[in-house]
Amino acid sequence: MSAVPVAVPLPGRAAGGPVVRRPADTPHAVISAEVWNTEWARTLLEPLALRTVITDERLTSERVLDTLAAQSVAFVCEELPVSGLAALSWVAKRTRALRRDDPLLGVVFVVEDHNALDPRALGPLVRTLSPGDTDLAEFLDRVRHVRREVHWELRNRRPGPPSGAPAGTPPARWTGTVPNFNVKHPSMLLPYALLSARTRRDVYCEISPQEALLFVADGAGREPAATVAGVFRTLQQDVDRLNATLGSRLRLHLDHADDYEVVRAACEAGFDSVMVDGSGRALHQNVLFTNAATELARRYDVLVEGEIGCIDGAGLRKWARTTTDDFVRFVGDTDLDFVGAHVGQFHSFDYGFAATRRSLAEVGLLDDGATGDDLHAFAEACARVERSLTEAGLPAYSAEHRLIASTARRAMEGEGPDAGQRLDAVLREARAGVPVFQRPLLDTLEREWLERRLAKARRKSELWDEVFATEPAREHRYAAIDHGLVRELTGVLADSGRRLVVHGGSSLSRVDLASLPSHDVARVNFGSGVFADYLEALRAHLPVDLGSRTGDGTWKHLRRMSYLAEVTRDWRSWTEAPPSFIDTFVSRLERRYAAPLRGRTHAQPVGGLR
Repeated sequence: MSAVPVAVPLPGRAAGGPVVRRPADTPHAVISAEVWNTEWARTLLEPLALRTVITDERLTSERVLDTLAAQSVAFVCEELPVSGLAALSWVAKRTRALRRDDPLLGVVFVVEDHNALDPRALGPLVRTLSPGDTDLAEFLDRVRHVRREVHWELRNRRPGPPSGAPAGTPPARWTGTVPNFNVKHPSMLLPYALLSARTRRDVYCEISPQEALLFVADGAGREPAATVAGVFRTLQQDVDRLNATLGSRLRLHLDHADDYEVVRAACEAGFDSVMVDGSGRALHQNVLFTNAATELARRYDVLVEGEIGCIDGAGLRKWARTTTDDFVRFVGDTDLDFVGAHVGQFHSFDYGFAATRRSLAEVGLLDDGATGDDLHAFAEACARVERSLTEAGLPAYSAEHRLIASTARRAMEGEGPDAGQRLDAVLREARAGVPVFQRPLLDTLEREWLERRLAKARRKSELWDEVFATEPAREHRYAAIDHGLVRELTGVLADSGRRLVVHGGSSLSRVDLASLPSHDVARVNFGSGVFADYLEALRAHLPVDLGSRTGDGTWKHLRRMSYLAEVTRDWRSWTEAPPSFIDTFVSRLERRYAAPLRGRTHAQPVGGLR
């Protein structure tokens, strides 16, 4: 019979007294018996109020981690039985063993002397604990934050009550088929508002959290969700100002949001409608997420859209097309105003905000370890050279082993993040005091150190390329709408008060666009094609080559955003006298995107509030 992890009694509970219940989502702390029985350590651990599991030689930390859900454990706390350079090897070995199933597990090693191991030499989310430490709660908060950014499930438990009062008046629905334009740069709001003012109709514009972070935000820092919320507030203020100045009826819509906190931020900012996107999950999970997010949005009287069927970015996953059976189940199990579906179209933009948050969290961890001379990389290099010496047959007491150990100690002297000499000075000093035949050993150590630093820099570059590879490489081509499927889906929605939304409008031909009003499609969302047209209009105003000579990804995005920042830096002053290229772009919006949605009768309005 296998052993079962046992939680210790809560701190302060008297014998026979009532049991204090912790919330079900309170994380575990896995602590060795030696640490728990150390009075000063227990005094530092108890205030964290975690669900504590005590381990010993029969019930090891690894067995406990195998038993508990990986995401339910905040950190493991064990004693550090060795010191010096051997401690670094021990820490690295134990950390790898404990993180076998969860690379973001916090790891704490207890030491009696805070000078026993330089914390700068430890890896991400690893620390020591010694008497008098006061920042263990900060470490726990850091672990929690990183895990929330990486694990969607941890930050998307069912939302609690709203932080503010509901708006009170539900927004009206609209008639006709309305174009919905993506906001990939805030200056695009002006031509959208001018189009609304000229046509005297409502014009919807939308922004996804991914677009808000990568195209609009001034900086992300460690809180991408908070950054996106700030973008939402600023956009709503700009929309209100344009509507008041130009007499336009510009409306804001949140696109492709799969985080409750993002949905809440858009509702609190005053958005007219939100899309809660669980389409990348199984149908049952999609329904659960959609219902919880809809309940949240209803508190603010905001119109809600959901999606069934995953619209692949490259347009290759034809099996992701929405089926009628799934559509019927999804509509029957949810309470939505609009439903998006995959009817043959495709996106030309990656809306993966969750993936971006994971990448930014990893970049943050790499930055944490790479401060200063990156003592963690140096410690890893020392351990690697030590192993090489052992493999070469040199005994532990040899002069070469002693040289590496003394160099490591010299590098880690002092306290604080800036303590000790610069590592290049440490190596220079070591070279000056050894025989010529040992200098190649120090050069090998330097090479190992620099290679590890370079590997981190390369990994960060790879992550940035993944973040900014937002547009799949494909030749320009149009999708083929399945009109039979569109008729079936709109038939399901008939007399229900709900209507169909078609995403990926830039992938549709003019003929297909013109057919959508007859199917009673409520809205067609245009994204990448509109942005490409806007860039072309800007380049006619201020010619520049936006092609990247170093490939796509980060450099392509950098060139475009640098150009946009320069050309549109005073766009808010354009309302009085818009540049000529704005008028050209507005005409393009009307002819290419709005006009086809009027259907066969040219007198039919583009769409307006009912």
